[in-house]
Amino acid sequence: MTWTSTSSFLTWSAKRLTQAGIESPRLESEVLLARGLHLSREDLYRNPDRKLDEEEIAVSKGFVERRFLREPVAYILGRREFWGLDFQVTPDVLVPRWETEILIEQFLKWARSESFSLPMEILDMGTGSGNIAIVAARELPKSRLTAVDISPDALAIAETNAWVHGVADRVRFVEGDLFDCHLDGSFHAILSNPPYLEEEGKDSLMPDVKNYEPGQALFSGPDGLSHYKRIIPDAWRHLKENGALFLEIGNGQARDVLSLLESHGGYRTAEVTMDYMGMERVVSAQKKNTHG
Repeated sequence: MTWTSTSSFLTWSAKRLTQAGIESPRLESEVLLARGLHLSREDLYRNPDRKLDEEEIAVSKGFVERRFLREPVAYILGRREFWGLDFQVTPDVLVPRWETEILIEQFLKWARSESFSLPMEILDMGTGSGNIAIVAARELPKSRLTAVDISPDALAIAETNAWVHGVADRVRFVEGDLFDCHLDGSFHAILSNPPYLEEEGKDSLMPDVKNYEPGQALFSGPDGLSHYKRIIPDAWRHLKENGALFLEIGNGQARDVLSLLESHGGYRTAEVTMDYMGMERVVSAQKKNTHG
């Protein structure tokens, strides 16, 4: 098929993505074409009869065919918006999701209500693209961040994002398997969006996730709780007095994570926060300072 204009290309693209089972084929077609042409979606609306040259067609068609195979749009574009900021993403990192903004919202609400000696020391465990650490650093200018990840490739992406967003001087990146790494001192707050999917549930995932996103950032043992079982006791040892732990959780995991906190005995004021879809999304708890 030969396309002569943006409108004819979009008609073909939307039909192609519909065949692949994409939920918003027209929207994604516009996003991909706009990237292929180095324009905005608004530019496409303003000039629907814009002629496409051969190179533009080849690049844009390549994007559509990758999406047809269910590669995430964020990987095709090489970026994802989070907290109003652009983050570089590659298949080495999990695609940032809006749900994680709930984690940051709860943390910031707590941080701004506490009185700590500054700078505030914050740990982001399992940083991925660095989105949590970077947003925290930007929102709390008098803070220092440590961001840990098991993947050196993910850390390279996170460090690039930190430079882009002007906080690289306040974020220290550390390679390690959760707390099995060198950490300097203790922290006022520990934030984590760890892997929390059950390994047995892999086949039920959308192909966008199952076939493209890094498995080590998704799966956490047969029950999805393996990382929480490691993080909760280790986080307690690395929290300062009155420090707090903030964990993103999967749907239906709140009771189990609260039980882990309770059985540990070193935390108090545990809370569950729902996301905007009414799903349990964040568990937070403050350190008890009398636990031995």
